[in-house]
Order: sequence, then C-alpha cells, then structure tokens
Amino acid sequence: MHPTPATCSSRMSSGFLRRASSAATLGVLLVSLTISPCARAGDQPSAAATESSAFDWSTVDSQPEQAAHILRQLRAWRKPDRKRHGKTLRVVYFHPQDRQPLKNHGERWDRIMADVQKFHRDEMNRFGYQDVTLSLEQTNGRLKLHEVQGAANDDGSYSYRSGSRIYGEVVKALAKSGIDANTETLLIVCGLSRTEDKQVTIYSPYYGMGADHNKGICFVADSDWLTIDGLKPDRKGITLQVKEHRGYEPFTLARFNTTYIGGTIHELGHGLSLPHNHATKLEAKRGTALMGAGNYTYRQEWRQEGKGSFLTQAHAIRLLVHPVFSGTSQQCNQPPNLQLRALRVSFHEDQIHIRGELQADIPSIAMIAYNDRENPGQQGYQVNNDYDATTWPSVISPQHEFWIRVGDLQDGKHQLRLVSVHANGAVTTHRLHYTSKDGVPDFDHTNKDIAKITTP
Repeated sequence: MHPTPATCSSRMSSGFLRRASSAATLGVLLVSLTISPCARAGDQPSAAATESSAFDWSTVDSQPEQAAHILRQLRAWRKPDRKRHGKTLRVVYFHPQDRQPLKNHGERWDRIMADVQKFHRDEMNRFGYQDVTLSLEQTNGRLKLHEVQGAANDDGSYSYRSGSRIYGEVVKALAKSGIDANTETLLIVCGLSRTEDKQVTIYSPYYGMGADHNKGICFVADSDWLTIDGLKPDRKGITLQVKEHRGYEPFTLARFNTTYIGGTIHELGHGLSLPHNHATKLEAKRGTALMGAGNYTYRQEWRQEGKGSFLTQAHAIRLLVHPVFSGTSQQCNQPPNLQLRALRVSFHEDQIHIRGELQADIPSIAMIAYNDRENPGQQGYQVNNDYDATTWPSVISPQHEFWIRVGDLQDGKHQLRLVSVHANGAVTTHRLHYTSKDGVPDFDHTNKDIAKITTP
C-alpha cells in the first residue's frame, strides 16, 4: 500500500505566548536568550534582541490574530493588478493504449475533486483564510480532465515504478495543447487497475515528486469502485479484496475509498510541495494530520468511525500563498534570496525557543519549525522518515523577526527544519540539529549549524 501520520486558537499549538503571561515570560526569556548555549563570548546583542520591544508579541497570541497579521502582510505586498492571475491544478487521466478509461471516470473524478476542493476550503476557512481553496480547471462547470492515451499496452509495460515513463508521455501530450508541464502542478490519475467483481488489482504509481510552488507532480490510482458515495456508510456491507504491493487484503468499501481518495488528497499535498508532518498533542484533538497518516482517516467522520483528517496550521499557511490557492502568480519566479541575520536557540519551561531576524527580497510571512526526531534504525531525515515531524509556526514581525516555541519534546537525536514561507509561495529551508536527554536539549551541534547558516 502507498505510504502511511487543539483547536485553531490554541496558544501552545501555534508556538506563541499566552496573553496572560506574555509580559512576564518575555522578560525571563530575553535573559535566557542572552545566556543561550548559542551565544559566544564577546557576542553583541543582535538587532532582533535590542529591538524586540518594538513589536508586542502578545498581539499575535492566538491563531486568529496570527492569521489577521499574515493577511495584512499579504495585502500590503500584493499589487492591485487586474491582469495578475493564479494557477489551476491540471488533472490528467492516463490510460494504456489498448484500454479505455475506467467506467464513469469523468463523473466520478468531478465529484472526487469537488470534495477535495471543499475539504481545503473548509480547512482554510477554519483558520480565517476565507474562501481560499484549491483552484480547479473546469469546462462548462465540470472538472476538465486531460485524457492521455499511453504509448504502450496494458501488458506489464506500466507499473508502480513507471512514474517517469508516464510523466514523459503526459508531457508530450500536454505540449500538443500548448501546456508546458514543467510549469504546472499536475495530478495524474492512472487508469491502471483491474476489477473482477469485488476483486481489485492496482498497479499504478502512487506518490508525489519534484514539487515547489511553481510546479509539482503526483500520481494516484483510479478504480471502478472509487467514488465519493463510497465514503459514506455502506448499508450493503460490501467487502473488496484488494491487491496493490502485497497479496489480496479485505477492505470494506468505506475503508477502500478512504484509503484511495484520502491517498489522492495526501499525494496532492506533496504535489503542492507539502512534506509530511504529524499533529502536535493539542492538534491531535481534531483528528489526524492530512500530511501524516491522514490518507487513512479521510472522511471517517462521515461514518462516525473517527475524527477524520485535518490540515495543520503550518500547512494552511503554506497553501495560502501557493499560486494554485492564492489567485496570484505575482513574482512567482523570483527567488526570495533569504538571509538569516541572527538566530538564537534556548530552552525554557520545557520548550525550545528559536528567535531570529531575517532579510529577503520576497517578504517572508511565516517561519515554521519542523521538529523531526530520528527513529531507531532510521538513516537520515525526511522523505519517508518524517511522518513524526511536528510543526511550530511563527509570524514575522515588522522588524523581520520571528519567535518559535517548540513543544512536545522527546529524547533522542532531532533535526529542526526552519522553513521560511514567502509571499510568492516559495519556501527557504535551513536545518539545525540537536540531541535531548532526560528532557534537556543539548545545543552543541546546533551552535555549529547556526554559524554556518547565518549572515552577519
């Protein structure tokens, strides 16, 4: 099978101080930053430290306040140009040369993508980003499917490992319609499954790859049994036998649709440049993070089988400025040229505090810390080793500062990925490393990382 991961106003989950104690904590923390393990003998206070009083962090204490702050930044940056436009997701339906698309594919995928769009709209609205959602290409009010017939037959020429081959054939087909696939976000639905009554065999690529804010690719599978109605309670009690990477396994109709429609929206997240992440302890009260194991819980709430999947605050911020969501591609090809002018890390009240000052050609609207623990037997971070990475965002002050508080700490080796989210949808990533034992982090490695990535 393809890979398997609070309320929005929560202070802890958003990484900021509670209003009631912000003033007192600010004073204590400024002292802790001065004696932070990252500070070196002879260091002078940075501009970020000396000017910290210029911004009252208690005004962005809650998630709604943070959202309002970010939206003000975006309104100030975006130009009132009527000609500017965003991008739309291109949905491609691929099928082998000797096979037709699966039955009712157009109607089924029109409804599937309408639900995917609604999920994103509801989640973005929950965070205060009203009417922001995935932009779909449509014709006569229905999803436009770019149908691509493969060059080979369905004789084993296409399989899970055929992503590059299929992509190459899709690129050629789209070029004939004047579409440069290298500048688009593509969802490629592959009609690479066979159904015999209730037995389903799937041999489609199923992953996202090569994505940034300007382009992205994700592959998902189609099946005759895949439908939005299949996510709802099944009064007939249908059980399918499904084979993908292993032998046949029993799936209820609902579990099948949750897994493969949930898989579609999860892999689409990768196509939109979202990495894996895990819900924080407070976020987990809402359900399962979409980019964690949310592909296995999608729409479970419709059947009262669980809380379902949700979008984390960090990933809502990233989608807010993605051209497929934002409605603008303003300066989308311009690199942000981010520089970290100052960066300090300290430990206080069971949290890691990360404070810094940045400079960029494209404004940064948020800095997100992905706190990724190295698991036993793991080699390196990211890719399929990052499902447990919790996310902790900070807004950017008018003085170009950020202040992140990382909670839910665990012992072991960790990588902290600092991801700056820019107004044009681009992101810039820097990596820090630390170890923690008996609940106390050691920043020796962190200090060395900071020396390498900061620009005086």
